[in-house]
Amino acid sequence: MDMRSSSDSSKEARGQNPRCDGTRLSPEMKLTSCRPVLGYKTMQAASTKCLESRADGRPAGTGVAPTDLEEQPIELCDFSCDPDIYSLDSFKETKSDPFERKSLKSLYCDEGLVRILAVCITFAVGVTLALVVHIYVGLPEAVGPGVVVTDSKLCALLGLGVIRDGGSSVDAAITTALCQSVVHPHISGIGGGGVMLVHDGRKNESVVIDFGETAPSRIQEEMLQHDLQHKSGLLVGVPGMLRGLHQAHQQYGRAHWYDVVVRAANIAKQGFNVSDSLAQAIESQRGKNVSERFKGMFLPHGQPLSAVATLKLPELAAVLDRVACHGVDEFYHGNISEEIAVTVQANGGVLTREDLANYSSVQREALTSQYKGYQVLVPPPPYTGGVLLSFLNIMEGFKFTEQKQEGASHWIAESLKAALAMASGLADPNFVTSVSDTISNMLSKPHAAVLRQMIRNSSSALPPHHYPALHSLQGGASASSQVLVMGPDDLIVSLSWYPEHFCDEHYVML
Repeated sequence: MDMRSSSDSSKEARGQNPRCDGTRLSPEMKLTSCRPVLGYKTMQAASTKCLESRADGRPAGTGVAPTDLEEQPIELCDFSCDPDIYSLDSFKETKSDPFERKSLKSLYCDEGLVRILAVCITFAVGVTLALVVHIYVGLPEAVGPGVVVTDSKLCALLGLGVIRDGGSSVDAAITTALCQSVVHPHISGIGGGGVMLVHDGRKNESVVIDFGETAPSRIQEEMLQHDLQHKSGLLVGVPGMLRGLHQAHQQYGRAHWYDVVVRAANIAKQGFNVSDSLAQAIESQRGKNVSERFKGMFLPHGQPLSAVATLKLPELAAVLDRVACHGVDEFYHGNISEEIAVTVQANGGVLTREDLANYSSVQREALTSQYKGYQVLVPPPPYTGGVLLSFLNIMEGFKFTEQKQEGASHWIAESLKAALAMASGLADPNFVTSVSDTISNMLSKPHAAVLRQMIRNSSSALPPHHYPALHSLQGGASASSQVLVMGPDDLIVSLSWYPEHFCDEHYVML
């Protein structure tokens, strides 16, 4: 008869160990707690006793005799007498302790573990190598050939063609800029100067190439204090456009220099349609005292060229062809430099061949600032990129989402007014030492906060001369051209340049 209580039965029914009945076992069974050890010999002995007790009617768990070798009794939990539960077919005799710590050598010699480790290591090494290869020589993330932004569709398509043919973003920017100098001579030209900013996205490095015009070596300040109507040559500086573009090509170019330049030369040779802006610029020169060469190009028979008319510039095409074939030294050291010097001096200027031969572009560091988590890069002085950074610093403190459109427009106008007021403090740092102080104010977040507090929501801010350390902006900015290129080589190129005066003899010859 089963003598277990109802609570014991309920525990057994839930799969828990029943209450121990206090039966004493011999030491060789090695039962040190009320939980049975499921060894082979233990199970065989328990099963045999269980079957014998079932055969002669004795209760299960009472057939084991107490031992005389141990005075302290050892409790034993009741075993089930169901032979189907404790089948011995699946049990093997344990000859070693399964919990014994193996040596490190034994652990690594295990065949399965070795295979797992080999697969993991191989996978990790493969992924690492793949990432390294992708970073340096992998396919770019940019979709399509690239992006070229300028105000001439013809020149933008010409720049995209350079990228499609395997050229770099800088190659495309050079071709686009030279094309602009052909189709928009009133706002660009190879006789002027400019600046290029190149940002390498892979290396996170930025370079500024300054190829602005420089003053001739013989120029004197008092020369510019007289009427220059009959001495326009004094306004002509040493052109740096081609020298700067060539330096950029040497550092970042992929295509051959000839292929980059000759595309623009072909546009000048084959002709192009006059744009609306060029037609307006030509119209503005009607009746003015311009050279015969200018009249022959843009005012044939005394009538200005109209929009959509076809214009060819064979002399400019010849200059670009020679530069494409022989390099920029043809422009700065060859016969072209002699022609430029003679023409400028004939119009009262002092530019010499030596000025052209000694010209070199300058590599500078970009100015940088943060705007709402974005890094903004601009060229340093004498260029006015610092004005943009100052403007963004002021704007950063405004909450535009809480302001209506009228109020937001007011904030923008007043912030731009304050930033432009500092522009007159910019100059060539090689000659004006105070430029560094102006730049410090432009980049200063606290200084921007002071200017922001002076902007009222309901009225205009104080005039610029009331602001501390500010100056009034004198004069207006000259016309310039811009090109922006982003190609699959992870280079971002921003190029800005300005021409000589549109009606100068110097430009017309170029």
